[in-house]
Amino acid sequence: MLEYSMRIRRELLHLIALNGLQCCRQSFLVSLLQGPRICPFVKARRMLQRRLVKCLQIILPGDQSISVQGARVSLPGYDQLVLREKFVDRMGRFSDTMSAKHCLSAFLQGLFVSHGYIQNPDRGYHLEFRLRGRWLTAAFKKVAAHLRLRFCVYKNKRYCSFYMKSGRRITALLNLLGLFDRSLEFADLRATRSLLSMVNRQVNSETANINRLITAAESSISHIRELLEYEDQEIWTESLHQLAQIRMKFPHDSIEALGKRFNPPLT
Repeated sequence: MLEYSMRIRRELLHLIALNGLQCCRQSFLVSLLQGPRICPFVKARRMLQRRLVKCLQIILPGDQSISVQGARVSLPGYDQLVLREKFVDRMGRFSDTMSAKHCLSAFLQGLFVSHGYIQNPDRGYHLEFRLRGRWLTAAFKKVAAHLRLRFCVYKNKRYCSFYMKSGRRITALLNLLGLFDRSLEFADLRATRSLLSMVNRQVNSETANINRLITAAESSISHIRELLEYEDQEIWTESLHQLAQIRMKFPHDSIEALGKRFNPPLT
């Protein structure tokens, strides 16, 4: 059975293959490719390689060769510097008032295929991009700022990790990537968990209240029995003795319920 992240990668490859916009395909390749300027490559597991090669054959020029060696899918003779320059120029023309989100979404799609991870939502909420290299990290920060995406950041000597642990933010990002069915599943799971959490809190609160009530009643009855065993019973007034008898008869009543059993009822 495929892991959740792998299913997401396959769906993204299918989406970009259906996207006929050349600018989006170039934005996808910018974040997908890594390595040297000439002959860049993509690292992919075997279960993804066939679908990746098929996708590249669709979005690349017809004369571009594709080489597969181990975990690497390489593009011999392909110049990714030209691709990056076009993307930077396109980014420079973007503004908050423009509706050119399709290219930025394509950039994130390619980035997830090559550097992304998402935890199965049945186990928790976690989405992450692990990026290496200054250019890709800077480009991602720029894209995230344009789309107003908020990530937490963790750095070490090997890579820079941008991650989310908010179910609401992950749902919004899945929508941005074009994964609307996954987003609906995620939102439904979040709503179900929220409902279950609310029910659990209410049950726990009621259980705690009942436990406190029983503990207080048992303590009260224990004290009453001790007093009833005293030789001198003149300590009781008539009303207090009546209250003690009613408490013994109805040990689990609250103070309010116990007061209503008097005639006339006590407030």
